[in-house]
Amino acid sequence: MHPPSEGLRGASHSDDRVIEVRHPQHPDSPEPVALLLIQRTEQQVGQDQRLALKVRRIGNHPLFGTNQFSWSACYSPGDNREPERIKLTDGQLRPGGNVIIGMHDLIGHRVGTYLMAEIVAWAKQWPTAEVMRIDLSWQDEKEGRWGGSNKERRDRFYEQFGIAFVPGTPGHSITAKSKPMRAGELVTEEAEQAWRLNIRESNTVDAIAEQQREIAMLAQECQSLEREAMPLREACQSTARRPVRQVVSRMAASPYAWGMVVVGAVALSLSKVVG
Repeated sequence: MHPPSEGLRGASHSDDRVIEVRHPQHPDSPEPVALLLIQRTEQQVGQDQRLALKVRRIGNHPLFGTNQFSWSACYSPGDNREPERIKLTDGQLRPGGNVIIGMHDLIGHRVGTYLMAEIVAWAKQWPTAEVMRIDLSWQDEKEGRWGGSNKERRDRFYEQFGIAFVPGTPGHSITAKSKPMRAGELVTEEAEQAWRLNIRESNTVDAIAEQQREIAMLAQECQSLEREAMPLREACQSTARRPVRQVVSRMAASPYAWGMVVVGAVALSLSKVVG
């Protein structure tokens, strides 16, 4: 099936949200390791439907690597030549496609699980659609790839959505291929439970409101510290304006200080006589 022309592109619907990502081993830490903006866009193109998930990092960025990436999926109702199909790993009905976390520091933090759960939930609108084949590459299985345990993590990633694989032909770059299935056979329950362990989701309005509350609290703390510091600042300024008077006052209150002055004066006189 040829892709529809741009003139057949329909209206799109966008739904933005923010997720706070914490380390899986420290899900209760006060600060997230990353704050991500998820831009979710559904679009009709001719008879087909597309879903795009664009991920952008908010705030502090690492020195290396990308700070945004996107995943996409598509659905086609089919016609007299092609069956009803759905692609979970690309926005086009074509071979290939991939699901890669562009932010390498977040690999293993269930961001991919969160995104694929969104895609699978969308795909289940068409339970009779044939899920297009997913190929697994030997590149993901190389020793040391993504910390050395990527094969196990990748295989487990697909299993939680009910996607099973059969081994590919030995010696080929494709090491496994997904078994035929319908979209209605996909599952999300386990994945939903998994990502909720260390990811908190909110819509953009709530996220902005929360940021505004935090800014207001910090402003109040700054004002309180400013009020506490004001007397100290005034005391320092007062001391700087009359240093001699302060010294004389302290000497007047201390006989020991005057004794030291006398001893110093005598020593100075003797040095002049000797000289």
